[in-house]
Amino acid sequence: MKLAYWMYAGPAHIGTLRIASSFKNVHAIMHAPLGDDYFNVMRSMLERERDYTPVTASVVDRNVLARGSQEKVVDNIIRKDKEEKPDLIVLTPTCTSSILQEDLHNFVERAQMDSKGDVMLADVNHYRANELQAADRTLHQIVQFYLEKARKKGEIPQDKTEKPSVNIIGISTLGFHNQHDGTELKRLMADLGIEVNEIIPEGASVGNLKNLPRAWFNLVPYREIGLITAHYLEQEFGMPYVDITPMGVVETARCLRKIGQVLNAQGAEVDYEEYINNQTLYVSQAAWFSRSIDCQNLTGKKAVVFGDNTHAAAMTKILAREMGIHVVLAGTYCKYDADWFREQVSEYCDQILISEDNGEIGDAIA
Repeated sequence: MKLAYWMYAGPAHIGTLRIASSFKNVHAIMHAPLGDDYFNVMRSMLERERDYTPVTASVVDRNVLARGSQEKVVDNIIRKDKEEKPDLIVLTPTCTSSILQEDLHNFVERAQMDSKGDVMLADVNHYRANELQAADRTLHQIVQFYLEKARKKGEIPQDKTEKPSVNIIGISTLGFHNQHDGTELKRLMADLGIEVNEIIPEGASVGNLKNLPRAWFNLVPYREIGLITAHYLEQEFGMPYVDITPMGVVETARCLRKIGQVLNAQGAEVDYEEYINNQTLYVSQAAWFSRSIDCQNLTGKKAVVFGDNTHAAAMTKILAREMGIHVVLAGTYCKYDADWFREQVSEYCDQILISEDNGEIGDAIA
């Protein structure tokens, strides 16, 4: 562990709470000392939703340290189960409360006996994972839990939807422009004649997760959240997935061609080339922008791109390929997926920087 002045991705429990609070009727219990419980304030301030953030802090204080946490945590889970009647309660420690090395699995099993809803412990290593890795892992854990449960009961539908359909995986609360992206992706799928089967986790119900295998394929728009779930669905249910982010004219066309291949392999007869050409030449703002005075002023200018893997890679390609801007530096703070980032941007920029150190990044930009 190190003291951080600035963090680009938050600690692991923030990722778990993002996934839990994205689902409908799922409650999260955070086993944490005061000071780690800022998620509620952060989410209600940034998302501006009508409903309260469904997260409760089970505070670790001196009484808990003296007597142990089990009684308090179990009581909090059972109380919330009675008050809120959630479908699922997710218990998560934080990196601070993980130091206590308590048997939280035992707490969950004990609470499950007296709870009507499901109770689950978020299975994340809080010392090694950051917010994005934990979110990816927690989403997979919840999907796997409910699909295994449905499989045991024989409730998983065996047939696919009549028309081509898609699950969009990875749109979550507090994600960068996720709400707008979700709207655009739904519109894009409608244009292509593809039905949206499920969008997870944002606004999804855990009771509907058993319907995920009905879709013809899965679309994972962000590398950070959803890939583990897509791999799991491919291995267990033979569902293909597309993980090309449709940002920019070139990448959107590549994504649509890949979707066409996936659908045609399953017996559909689709050809999106005419749609791609029409969008590129007449509908997209890119063609108009390339002739505008703004673009002429930007051509040949230098730019630095830094962000998460998905957006930094996509923006680097857009600036270099579609706008004629010279990208001198492309960087990401997602060190755990550095190889993919290098492979994506190496031919579009002069220098690559993969770091979480805000000082190093500030110096590189300056």
